[in-house]
Amino acid sequence: MDVAGLGEKTPTQELALWAVQLRPADLPFDVIELAKDCLLDHVAVSLHGMRQPWSGFVANQVEVEAGAAHASVYGRGVRVPARAASLANGTAAHAFELDDWHGASLAHLGACVIPAVLAVAERHHLSGARVLAAIVAGFEVMARCGMSVVPSVISRGFHPTGTHGPMGAAAGVANLLKLTPEQATSAIGIAVSCAAGLMEFSRDAQGMMVKRFHAGRAAEAGVLAADLALRGMTGPKSALEGRFGYSHVFSEAPKPELLTRALGQDFEIRHNNIKLYACCGAMHAAIDAVDEMMAEHRFAQDDVASIVFGGNQVHVSRHSGASPDSVMAAQYSMPYAIAVALTGRALDPRMFDEGAYSDPALLRLAGLVRVELHPEVEKAYPDSLGAHLRITLKDGRALQKLRLQARGTGDDMIGRAEILKKSVSLCSPFMDKVAMDRLFECVLSFERLDDVAHLARLMDCATGAA
Repeated sequence: MDVAGLGEKTPTQELALWAVQLRPADLPFDVIELAKDCLLDHVAVSLHGMRQPWSGFVANQVEVEAGAAHASVYGRGVRVPARAASLANGTAAHAFELDDWHGASLAHLGACVIPAVLAVAERHHLSGARVLAAIVAGFEVMARCGMSVVPSVISRGFHPTGTHGPMGAAAGVANLLKLTPEQATSAIGIAVSCAAGLMEFSRDAQGMMVKRFHAGRAAEAGVLAADLALRGMTGPKSALEGRFGYSHVFSEAPKPELLTRALGQDFEIRHNNIKLYACCGAMHAAIDAVDEMMAEHRFAQDDVASIVFGGNQVHVSRHSGASPDSVMAAQYSMPYAIAVALTGRALDPRMFDEGAYSDPALLRLAGLVRVELHPEVEKAYPDSLGAHLRITLKDGRALQKLRLQARGTGDDMIGRAEILKKSVSLCSPFMDKVAMDRLFECVLSFERLDDVAHLARLMDCATGAA
C-alpha cells in the first residue's frame, strides 16, 4: 500500500522534503565552515585530478560533444552542458584517491554532489550561499542512502560511491533549484534508477580506471534526474525504502530506518573525512600507525624484517596484493601503502603515481608485509577502517600497534590549516601563488559570492590542468 496516498509521508518523501527546504539561513556556523572546507579540498583535488589521463578521456569526450555552454570543465577554459560538466568534473574529483570520504556510508560524497551543484549553479548564475546549502543537503541524502545499505552493498560487489551518488547529487540540485517536495521526491526516485557501479575494478589492475568514472557518472545522473523531475517526470514515492527500493535491492541487511532517523538533529557533513594520502581510505590507519611506530621506536625502513597487517575482511579480500602494476593497484595495495609509509613519504601523491610503484626498493618492502584478519579491526568495521600492525625488526624487537581511526577521521579530524597545506601542495605545480591565493580566498568567503561563475574563472587559471 502507498502510505503517501493516505497522507502519511514515506521515508523517501521525508528526506526529499528536508533536502529542498534547507536554506542557507538554516545552517549552523560550523556547518557553513565545513562546507567551505569540503569545497576547498574538492577544488584542489579536482584540479590535480584533471591532469590524470582517465580524467582527460572524459573531459575530451564531453568537449568534443560540445552543446550548450552552461558550465565549466574545471581548469580547462571550456564550457559545456551542466550534465557534461558534472560528468567530467566528478571524474576528476575522484581521479587520484584524494577526495573526501564518509565512513558510515563508505562513499565519496564530494566527488558526486559538488560537481553537480556547481555546474547547475553556474548555469543559473546562483550565489555561493545557495551552493553551500545545496552541498549540505546533497551530502546528507547521499550519506543516509549509503548508511541504509552498508556494509553488504560493497560485499555484494557494488561500488558505494557509484550507487549512492546519484541520489545525493539529485538532492543537492533539487535544493539549488528549489524544486517542490513532490518534484524532489521524483528526482530522488529517478536517481535511484541510475544507481550503478561495480567493484570488479578492484580485481583487475588494468581495468581500474573505470572506478574514477563512477563518481562523475553519479554527478551527471543527479543533474539529469533533477532536470527531468522539474520537467514533470515522476519517480517512485518509496524509491529508497520500498520492497524493490534502494535499501532492499542493494543490501542483504537493509537499514531503511537510517534514511530519516534524527533527520535535522545533526548534519552528516560533520562526519565527513578529508584524505591526507592518495590511496584508498582503508589504508590510512595503517600508514598513520607506521608513522607513529617509527617515531616512537626510532627505526628505519632498512631495520624491518617482517610486517603483519591485521585488518578486516575487505582488507584481506581486496587489498592484499604486494606487486601493483597500475596506479589504481598501488592505491589499493595495503603492502605497498605500508612500504610507502616506511619511506616517510606517504603525504607525497607522486608515491602512488606511474613509475613509483615499480621501484624495486618499494616492492621489496611491500614483500615483507603479510595481510591477515584481526578480530578487533574486523569487529569495528564498517564504523572504522582500522589497522593492527606487528613489525619485527632485524635486531629481534617485536613491535605492535592498534589504530582504529586514521588521521582525518572520527575524533582525529584535520582542520582548515592542513586542508590549505594539502591544497597548495596539489595546485602549486600548475598555479602561481597569486592565482592560488585568489582561488582559495574565493572558496573561503564563498557565502558572500554573488555568482559562482567567478569560481570557474579562477579555476581556469590552473594552466596546464588538462
